[in-house]
Amino acid sequence: MNNIDFKNIHKVHFIGIGGTSMSGLAHIASHKNIKISGSDMRACNYTDKLASEGYDIKIGHSANNIPSDCDLVVYTAAINKSNVELIEAQKRNIPIMQRSEFLGYLTTLYPKTIAAAGTHGKTTTSSMISLMLLNANYDPTISIGGTISEINGNYRVSGSDYFVTEACEYVDSFLQSKHYIAIIANVEEDHLDYFKGGISQIRQSFLKFAQIVPKDGLLILNGDDKDISFIAEQCSCNIVTFGLNKDNDYFADNIKYDLLGRPEFDIFNGSKLIGHFKLQVPGQHNVLNALSSVICGIFIGIPVLNIQDTLASFQGAKRRFEFRGEVNNIKVFEDYAHHPTEVKVTVDACHNYEHNKLWVVFQPHTYSRTFVFLEEFSEALSNCDFLIMNDIYSDREANAWGITSEMVAQNVTKKFGTPALCISKFPDIVDYLVQRLQPGDFVMVAGSQSINQVAFMLVDKLREIYEPQISEIK
Repeated sequence: MNNIDFKNIHKVHFIGIGGTSMSGLAHIASHKNIKISGSDMRACNYTDKLASEGYDIKIGHSANNIPSDCDLVVYTAAINKSNVELIEAQKRNIPIMQRSEFLGYLTTLYPKTIAAAGTHGKTTTSSMISLMLLNANYDPTISIGGTISEINGNYRVSGSDYFVTEACEYVDSFLQSKHYIAIIANVEEDHLDYFKGGISQIRQSFLKFAQIVPKDGLLILNGDDKDISFIAEQCSCNIVTFGLNKDNDYFADNIKYDLLGRPEFDIFNGSKLIGHFKLQVPGQHNVLNALSSVICGIFIGIPVLNIQDTLASFQGAKRRFEFRGEVNNIKVFEDYAHHPTEVKVTVDACHNYEHNKLWVVFQPHTYSRTFVFLEEFSEALSNCDFLIMNDIYSDREANAWGITSEMVAQNVTKKFGTPALCISKFPDIVDYLVQRLQPGDFVMVAGSQSINQVAFMLVDKLREIYEPQISEIK
């Protein structure tokens, strides 16, 4: 951690403080008696909240944003090295640290840090565990990548030993963490702008993450994932595997789904029945997320009944298959899906709902991911009646591949026969939809960045059109 003596760190400036993780870390730092300030290119809910709480938040980057008495500057991986605030910090010899390093420092303050890792499922799994601990009065500190309605945010601060956090593999961020319990939900190719060695390099990164767990800690592994199985052979801590395969230490069986795709299932530890569980969040992937969470809860000592009650009431983290509204019998949902596996799971789950036409709006994130997974995205997005592609959003790389959203749309139509087009501006997407949507249609707006605004805008526009008509009829 750059050999920084944190005893002498009293004021920290965060560049990119509007990020989900950064805003949470800033709040936790503040509760550890560190004065904070920050900046971001655009205002958002997180910057507005911090500003309303009295913190020094600037919109736009400027050398003058860094306070004169600043002891440390923390920045996100998306911040370019030519950023004026980073350059100013270097001129003034102020220590500089990436977000992952600062999170790593915070994990050292909590002896029972729980880190949820994996290409997919980190936010949901860490949310489930957070609520288990809360409901069992373990009073955890929380820092995750999504909003949990029960804590009205993405972070929570306490004085207990427990800290629940997401562990992101991008730029090996999670190797800075000091965790007592680690979960690896799955390992797939992603972030290939950094992992240029592909799946081999990614697997090694996850192995290093697993090896951080101390001997008396716990490593929870998806035993169904072939890219994880080798990890157990090279770790000396307690290891528990989970999955749908009965060869795992814990497995789910007798899985049934209701009409909305919400599962109920039994969990076994060998031949021993742990209990029957019901979820409010749909899909088989959430059965696996719940499985790893249950194992974590049992290891900590949370009664199974408490775990069952928590999972039965868990509504999911924000932007994970989240309902945005229904107008004129037209349902609008949004989801954070941005990797082809996540997109496929999300689009497939839409078919659990009774509907006429399924419309999907998708905004890719990063040029490299879109280029590498062009075929996978095309297949995942094809399982709908009509696809609208938004422009590729990239905040950390130039388009060295010449890839465009139009290419994805054309590929979806050419190879799978699904009608598709690309629309750049959000209002134009909304206008296109409202002119064509019919009662009974279902709209899924997917992507990890700003595209979720379309879901809100669409619901507002539909209400503007149809609700006055309903009032007149009445």
